Amino acid sequence: MSRITLASRDDGFEVRIREAFGGTLNGHVHRWRRDPDAIEAEVALDELAREQPDVVAFGADVPVDTALRLARMLDDAHPEITVVLVTAPTPRLWESALKAGVEVVVPVDAENGEMRAELERALESSRRRRVNLATDADQGRSSNRVITVVSPKGGAGKSVVAVNLATGLAMAAPDEVVLVDLDLQFGDVAGALQLVPEHTVADAARTPELDLTSLKAVLTGHPDHLYVLCAPESPAEADEVTGDLVTRVIELLASEFRYVVVDTASGIDEHVLAAVEASTDLVLVGNMDVAAVKGLRKEIKVLDQLAMIRQTRHFVLNRADSRVGLSAADVEATVGLRVDTAIPSARAVTVSFNEGLPIIRSDPRSPASRELFELVSQFAEVPAEVRQPASGGLFSRRKAS
Repeated sequence: MSRITLASRDDGFEVRIREAFGGTLNGHVHRWRRDPDAIEAEVALDELAREQPDVVAFGADVPVDTALRLARMLDDAHPEITVVLVTAPTPRLWESALKAGVEVVVPVDAENGEMRAELERALESSRRRRVNLATDADQGRSSNRVITVVSPKGGAGKSVVAVNLATGLAMAAPDEVVLVDLDLQFGDVAGALQLVPEHTVADAARTPELDLTSLKAVLTGHPDHLYVLCAPESPAEADEVTGDLVTRVIELLASEFRYVVVDTASGIDEHVLAAVEASTDLVLVGNMDVAAVKGLRKEIKVLDQLAMIRQTRHFVLNRADSRVGLSAADVEATVGLRVDTAIPSARAVTVSFNEGLPIIRSDPRSPASRELFELVSQFAEVPAEVRQPASGGLFSRRKAS
């Protein structure tokens, strides 16, 4: 049974909701009639949550500042509740709403069909959250992190982010990081790290009974204290790798390594979905291209529809200073996520990738590296001497033995 609490004193708001569902709601609608500004926020929060709703929808009569303040408190105290805000949306309002934990913003003049669709989406989101929270409480979660880097289109800088993230994590946690190249047909992680692998993930696929020992045997060591599971040398070998194998590989690696970073092919296929399902974190990479932004929004919507919301999402905006008529706020409003890391444009980033030396190592003081270190710091504490090494110092380039 679904429960929707309407935070509004407007009788018309309740009428609109009931008309939108037309008697098809499998549950009930409760209206919270108190004036949120008239009582303490903690009291209002307690009263809103007392009915154990799946969704709390703030009506247009509730001041936006009040709704956002209560939404932020609800998100912290009751993450299983999905918050909906009915208002006149603007890019700045979208940005503030996202930061406050509001998942759905519905235009105040929305038609009944749109209103119903958005509330049904909010109800489904709440259902998935409750299932995932219950699963996490019953099973517990490993302290090891599986970080999958995704992007719907090529050219966004996904592999650059994955390689630099893995390298930065290895600086913070030497020998505890493995980078998996799941761009099975055209993966270039090996080239980006100057590796000539003897084995690839295709060899893991050919192993009759894959276990941790046999999997570790096909990893390629890197002199910067990380390990790499490289993509097949031939695109034809990609057919040997199944979604089930991807799941098995990631589970085994996560049992051994503190950080598993997964680079993926563009778009969504069975391998990407298997990696996402096995992940604790998603790094979504976009840039200031309109088509890329729209594509990322579609990808997020697909992940939501597939109930893949347990993973913590980190939004990386690449080439964030490009002057193409879009702002970071515009991108955030379209994608529905707050930008966590904004990497500026820099020719040196592409050059370093082509030369096989990640910029986070070759030029750790550059603006791009500073942002990449901020991304790394979302997962691990990076020592100050790593961020700003002296010339020829702690992390100067070492040759493989």
